[in-house]
Amino acid sequence: MSDFTMKVGGVEIVALSDMNLPFPMPLTQLFPAAPAEAWEPYKQLYPDAFEQDHMLIEIGCYLVRSEGQTILIDTGYGEGPIEAIGGRKGELMDDLTAKGISPEEVNTVFLSHLHSDHVGWNVVERDGRLEAAFPNARYVAHKADLDHFRRPDIQAASTFPFMDRCMESIAGMGLLDTLTADTDLTGEVRALHTPGHTPGHMSILVSSQGQEALIQGDVLVHPAQVTEDDWNCHFDHDWPVSTDTRRKMLEDAEAKGTAVVSCHFPAPGFGTVVRREGRRYWQVGLGK
Repeated sequence: MSDFTMKVGGVEIVALSDMNLPFPMPLTQLFPAAPAEAWEPYKQLYPDAFEQDHMLIEIGCYLVRSEGQTILIDTGYGEGPIEAIGGRKGELMDDLTAKGISPEEVNTVFLSHLHSDHVGWNVVERDGRLEAAFPNARYVAHKADLDHFRRPDIQAASTFPFMDRCMESIAGMGLLDTLTADTDLTGEVRALHTPGHTPGHMSILVSSQGQEALIQGDVLVHPAQVTEDDWNCHFDHDWPVSTDTRRKMLEDAEAKGTAVVSCHFPAPGFGTVVRREGRRYWQVGLGK
């Protein structure tokens, strides 16, 4: 089994990458409430998550195989080029190919939330027309996020327009399903509403054969937040709700020993929550 694959009972989780880059916004802007000097100990603990005074961010996605279903969680920035990040182009489709995975295998594209770095490969452009990148899949998002990101003021505030291309096109093809509550995707895979980062943000709880893993989306975007759980990022929509969701998730993961999977942490994003000298920390890997 590779470093990019983990087993949770009978479920397989495969880590995928769309890209890795220094986030253009410096840490002091990305986390406005965190003083610059407060980052220093975390630069020692998690050197792969920094490039000088910027976060070195992974744009990760995950493939989950459970009970005969193949679920892709998030689709990265997309084919690009994305001007807001220096004209970068996403590499998710190449990574799928490298790992022997065909887009046609995917039954469900589960969107943790509708920020542009999570929905980009929903579609591909061929001969000037947009097509579903995963032609045999239903696309799933929370209705609260769809309602939120359809607002003209929210679209206007986005770094670049993406809703028409990445979401409304899928809706127009009749491929989009919306959730309004926690929902089982299989008997081992459950979608949980974890709001704060966005109104309809969701995470995935995998439970199989007495083992658990939580694919947590953007409840946490940097390993330092496991310790500094009140550090909200610029893109968190509701800071009090985001902090409350983050704390409850961390408390539960620590108490149960649940593996935590984090798409923006250094790849593959597999780890656990541990306690040292009275404080929680991110521990890379699964301790095996």
